[in-house]
Amino acid sequence: MTVHDVAAAAGVSIATVSRVLTGSRPVRPDLQIRVLAAAERLNYQVNLLGRALRQGRSQSVGLVVPDLENPFFAALSQQVSRAFTQAGIDVFISSADNDLVCERRAVESFLGRQVDGIVIIPCNEVDSAATVQLADRAVCTVQFDRLATNVASHRVGCDNAHGMALISRHLHADADLNAQPAIFVGATPGSSTAHARLRAFERALPSGRTMLGSFSFDWGRQAATEAIQQGVTSATFVGAADIISLGIIAAVHAAGLDIPNDVRVTGFDDVGVAFLAHPALTTIRQPVHKMTAAILDIIVSNLHQPRPERPVIKRLRPTLVIRESSPAADESLPARGRG
Repeated sequence: MTVHDVAAAAGVSIATVSRVLTGSRPVRPDLQIRVLAAAERLNYQVNLLGRALRQGRSQSVGLVVPDLENPFFAALSQQVSRAFTQAGIDVFISSADNDLVCERRAVESFLGRQVDGIVIIPCNEVDSAATVQLADRAVCTVQFDRLATNVASHRVGCDNAHGMALISRHLHADADLNAQPAIFVGATPGSSTAHARLRAFERALPSGRTMLGSFSFDWGRQAATEAIQQGVTSATFVGAADIISLGIIAAVHAAGLDIPNDVRVTGFDDVGVAFLAHPALTTIRQPVHKMTAAILDIIVSNLHQPRPERPVIKRLRPTLVIRESSPAADESLPARGRG
């Protein structure tokens, strides 16, 4: 079915049908009712790609994430989708499955669909640069959470160094790091977040131990199990992400140790999975709502004005949320075995 069919069924001009369906100009209520009724009766669907080609705008953006199995990225996708949908902009989401070829294919696919902008969480801070540049040359592109270095695109993310500094201050104030020495469980530097959080931990807690693997529950459980098997029975595990910290907590429980009397655990993100922790996880809360609002503002602004000479760079500060897995010093710890 085409607009010609709808116009014939409603007994109006094609121009009237177009005005009703696009909302570009006011139409008499009776004509609007006739057009909408005819469109519904004929099961007419607007050709959005054709409209995008005519108007030079698709009212859509593409979101590329490293993977959707990680609850953190799933939660970020939900927040981005909600913010853009409320603004009347559709969001298409593609998972790169931590594969650079898939990441590039996703960007090329979105560009072929005439999206107005691309939001990308790069898989790799070095090797994703070419794909981010490809997107940025074509449409307004925002790197979110992670970034590819040496690419002059818009960037919105969390101040990871500040977040790790908050963890350090909390531990120095509320924990006995001599009795419960710090162990950082993070990811091998490949993404900018893995790199930044590791570097910030090493600056803030230079005497701490580091164990590097991946941003996953399995790695957190494996790392904590290895440490416990090596004789660690009292420590402060600093997870580089909540999903890692959940794995650490599982391993600590399996070993029969108590949290927080024997072992303290902290996380980073407070998005997606922190509420599943038992005991509740002390963590860094990323300002996700502010970050997604900043991304929306960048892309919407780009639709209505020329591209700025300099990219917008926003690094927003997170906050510390203290819970039972690493309580404040003035909070009484539960008796051993009852926590």
